[in-house]
Amino acid sequence: MRSGPAAGFLLMFFVSSCAADLQQETASPQVDTLEYAALVEDGREIAQTNCASCHAIGIQGVNANRRAPLFRNLLGRYNADILEMELAEGIRIAHTPMPSFQFKPEAAGALVAYLRSIQTTDAGQALVETRCAQCHAVGRTGTSPYPGAQSFRNLGRRWSRSQLRDALLTGIIVEHDKAEARVPPMKLTSAEIDAFLKYLDRIATKENPAPPSR
Repeated sequence: MRSGPAAGFLLMFFVSSCAADLQQETASPQVDTLEYAALVEDGREIAQTNCASCHAIGIQGVNANRRAPLFRNLLGRYNADILEMELAEGIRIAHTPMPSFQFKPEAAGALVAYLRSIQTTDAGQALVETRCAQCHAVGRTGTSPYPGAQSFRNLGRRWSRSQLRDALLTGIIVEHDKAEARVPPMKLTSAEIDAFLKYLDRIATKENPAPPSR
């Protein structure tokens, strides 16, 4: 059994989701700037060629396959070093029609360098895009992928901040009726709720204000 720093690293990988960990996870290696920029560009080309048919590979945009993770949030779910190793050894991803992939070590390193360069540092954005965007429209525009799912820009019309906080601490029951969309109650920590509410503030407009304090 591993102990010490190694065990602590593995524990962080499997259970941590806070913003500090995300920033640590996405920090770029200390290498020559021009060399690293070229590496990132190689990774972008690899992502465009191999991944863009399903994934949103940039800092904006939506997936062609809504079950595929956004590349800008990917390292909030996967450890970069382990992902690089798995890409080189051969990786099979759960969402369909994703094939198994195996990259040369240099290509795997370039792809992960690119992923590091585009990760969002907004904890609220990462939260809603990772956990909610499969069903809900989470931005200022757009239609919810799941019919009847509330657009997040409209939450202020139905919920106050205190109501949202209480509900998310307890666990909001998700009532989507299709089996593929059924998920456990949406329950967040206090820190996640703070990030979520700040995100709602950020996407608020005059026409669609943020949830009121009461």
